[in-house]
Amino acid sequence: MPTRVMDLDLRLLRVFVAVVEAESYTGAQITLNVGHSTISLHMSDLEKRLGFRLCERGRSGFRLTEKGRTAYEETKRMLAQLDDFAGSMAGLKKRLAGRLVIGMVDCLTMDPRFPLALALREFNELDHDVHVELVVSDRLDLERAILSGHMHGAIVPYVRDIGGIHFRPLLEETHRLFVGRGHPLFSKTAEEILEDEVLKYPFVMRGYRQPFDEEYFPALRYHATINNMEAMLVMLLSGGYVGFLPEHYARYWVERSELKPVECKSLVYRSRHQWATSISKSAPKAPAFAAFSKVFERFLEPDAR
Repeated sequence: MPTRVMDLDLRLLRVFVAVVEAESYTGAQITLNVGHSTISLHMSDLEKRLGFRLCERGRSGFRLTEKGRTAYEETKRMLAQLDDFAGSMAGLKKRLAGRLVIGMVDCLTMDPRFPLALALREFNELDHDVHVELVVSDRLDLERAILSGHMHGAIVPYVRDIGGIHFRPLLEETHRLFVGRGHPLFSKTAEEILEDEVLKYPFVMRGYRQPFDEEYFPALRYHATINNMEAMLVMLLSGGYVGFLPEHYARYWVERSELKPVECKSLVYRSRHQWATSISKSAPKAPAFAAFSKVFERFLEPDAR
């Protein structure tokens, strides 16, 4: 007889999600505030009820089985719907509740125009019992989370239109080349630096924007790869590389003479950050998100739809 959702202990499913997102039983202990043996018992119980193995653990580390991956996606979707249901029921009592899950890419808070903290402050002035979850991740993961219904909205750099997602302009940031103290270009003036000379030095490839970098800057010589802004900063501060950073993020280090911008007009670009939300008919209709959207609306450019 097929297992019905009502037969499953929701607590076990939440343990399963915590284990997957921590990528280990050990990592999930902090999130769940329970011991390793308890988590192991819960996972074993859940697998017995479901009738299949969810994950593999061994020397190679933690890995979901194919069925486990599907179970994780469906569990996340179901739990999100339950949270939205709880919010809707609370709304019937005229009390805003439930979950609000929003995301952003890293290193935006140094931009004085970044409005999320102010928006959350205004949202928290409302009378509510909403549990807010803020996720910092890369653009692709955030877009996938929105499409799957696991996230209500996210601030991401706009690359292209995506079916099922609506984008609203929020802010632009200027990216330019920087070098760290000790780099041969650091001591040179803007007049002394020629673009051909800049191109001779090792550059840092941004793994999360590799197709963009390869298309728009094919002449660059890549000798290192990073996957977030913090890693780029470390590479540049080493004095051995040239790489892109947003002006607002680099400002602190520039003011302390640890970084220096390299003036190359052809190697400057603007990244448009936008507010991404689902337009799918099956997207969660959470009262908490509707309330937050009203607050956040004033920070967005007019909707062109």
